[in-house]
Amino acid sequence: MNRIYQYQMSILRVAICAVMMLIILPQLDAQKRPKYNDGPYIGSNGTSARIMWIQEGEKHDTVVRVVDEFLFDKKGLPQVEIGDLDFEVDEFKRHENVSKFVAISDIHGQHDLFQVLMKSHNVIDDEENWIYGDGHLVIVGDVFDRGDQVTETLWLLFKLEKQAKAAGGKVHVLLGNHELMILHGDIRYINPKYRFTTGSFGIEYPKLYDEHTVLGRWLRSKNISTVINGIGFVHGGFSQKVIDEESSLKKLNSTFKEQVIKNSDLDENDGSLLSMLYFENGPLWYRGYANPEGFDLDQAESILDTLNLKTIVVGHTSMPRIVSVHDGKIILIDSSIKFGKTGEVLVFQKDSLYRGMLSGRTAALDTKDKNRSPFNYVHDFEDGELTIMLDTDIKELIKNKNDEEYQETKLTAIHDNEFNRTWDVRIRARGNMRKKVCHLPPLKIDFPKKTLKYLGFTNHDKLKVVLPCDYGDEYQQGLYKEYVIYQLYKAIDSFGFDTRLVNFILADKGKKKYDVTGFIIEDDEDYALRTNAELVKDGIVNDQVLERESYLRMQFFQFMIINNDFAIYNKHNLEIIFPEDAKQPRAIPYDFDYAGIVDQDYAAPSSKLPIDNVRQPFFRGKDVTVEEIVTTSIFFLNKKKKLLNIIDSADYLTKNNKKLITTDLKRFFNLLEDLDRSKKAFMKVKKK
Repeated sequence: MNRIYQYQMSILRVAICAVMMLIILPQLDAQKRPKYNDGPYIGSNGTSARIMWIQEGEKHDTVVRVVDEFLFDKKGLPQVEIGDLDFEVDEFKRHENVSKFVAISDIHGQHDLFQVLMKSHNVIDDEENWIYGDGHLVIVGDVFDRGDQVTETLWLLFKLEKQAKAAGGKVHVLLGNHELMILHGDIRYINPKYRFTTGSFGIEYPKLYDEHTVLGRWLRSKNISTVINGIGFVHGGFSQKVIDEESSLKKLNSTFKEQVIKNSDLDENDGSLLSMLYFENGPLWYRGYANPEGFDLDQAESILDTLNLKTIVVGHTSMPRIVSVHDGKIILIDSSIKFGKTGEVLVFQKDSLYRGMLSGRTAALDTKDKNRSPFNYVHDFEDGELTIMLDTDIKELIKNKNDEEYQETKLTAIHDNEFNRTWDVRIRARGNMRKKVCHLPPLKIDFPKKTLKYLGFTNHDKLKVVLPCDYGDEYQQGLYKEYVIYQLYKAIDSFGFDTRLVNFILADKGKKKYDVTGFIIEDDEDYALRTNAELVKDGIVNDQVLERESYLRMQFFQFMIINNDFAIYNKHNLEIIFPEDAKQPRAIPYDFDYAGIVDQDYAAPSSKLPIDNVRQPFFRGKDVTVEEIVTTSIFFLNKKKKLLNIIDSADYLTKNNKKLITTDLKRFFNLLEDLDRSKKAFMKVKKK
């Protein structure tokens, strides 16, 4: 469907809506009308101003004289200085030597989240006044649509623009495709609240932002891009097609402002620069930068060279967080604020770029970090649930799990049940015993080189997944119990493996087959890079060569969780590592499904051990002295509260499983408090 036709239909719909509201509203009892606030919408001719607003569901429409001291101040609505409605038209320029900036995109009417982000990163104070000094704030398009607090954000930016200039800073409000849609009459995505407003006043929504209104004129004065310290900002992106026609950012901005905004009747197929700027390859609509299949690093570098930029920052394509792609050449900052749950800002300070969180915390945006991987990308998600859907031939996967052959799969990442992206990957079964005894085997996901290059994952292409052994609550709890063991071990040794719970949907041709929670775990490369440790793969290892303190803690830990499914000499379920500057290696455990506190139905002890079942504790440490027992016991007893709290806060465990695991741990701590019993448990008496 042609976009012009869509705009025309949108105008027709709002006109019908306005007529219907005029018919219906008089019949509504005042008590039943929606109690909401909206506005103000202000038209000004320099000497007088018409102000329209909704307060507590009631419409107000008045004309006032424009005087210096007149302040529009109504409860629940933005304050506006009626005597200060002038503004400067934005002219394109490249801003250099800017000490700090904050950039945000796709606010989409979520003013509350916008406020939190601005306050937490010290852009505004509690009264919404500028406190960012000579810093720059960049709004990379799409304030309009979806949410119900659009006017609040617009008037705040209108005010901050003036305050920032007075302080030596600057606010850059760039147009996005949703601003253009409203200015051209396309109201498909406006919040229902604004349909009520238009019905109340009997006016089409775009008329509230036409050239006779303050905000309408202000928006039409805005650029589509700006440059700060060699970093370009644009809502969608500059396509190769556009810059082949015109590569001057100044000319692109002026052409858009002077011709495209004023002309909604363009032909998509006429090949002119105006139509290129207006339609899908235009800077407000282009999504190529977020498409690893159709866009690559070479293209990114070519566009940057042509435009004389180091990096391009774009919004428009929803991501679960700010993402650096194409070797840091492109930064995607639409962090899904539109869903109203969370969001991020891009922060530049101390000559570096950071992801800025709602809390005010910042995390380095490693635009050239060659050690990024699918694992740490997924592991670092902070908020909300993450679901990974694997769409493949499930029957074939299960049938051939012992062969460990890869098969083609569609991977879709879904964040907070809303954001989603899909990649072509390969998956196969992995592991030893589990792939034989479990219906659902552990998996290894292999990402194609092109996708990895796009995301900057140049060194790692695998993601290791652990799934419940089968479908059902019992198996799901079994996985949760194993997962919590990893959390316990991390509490006693920072060299423990990193893991993260993830919801997994196994589907076949889009039809859901299994919906379970599994966890991802670091592979060897990720682990070695995070810990800066060398992994010992070759040769036989014996207990005596290991660093003694960590060896004892590992052995006591295995006893605590009632696990005997490990062996040092052949590195069974142990990673032998040499930390940087260490004189001796240490053993780091993993794969705890045979542990007694997990108690999987397939778990059985080795015939070489003097135990009948996996619920029997048996200490595997060698040559332990009384002094070592005392020292290690004190270490664990000091960790008692922390370890028990981990179990207590593991909401994914049932109340009964929490109780059972807590009982096992307390039994272990009680043993440590009795030296005589500890000596019997941990010291082997040699037979004469």
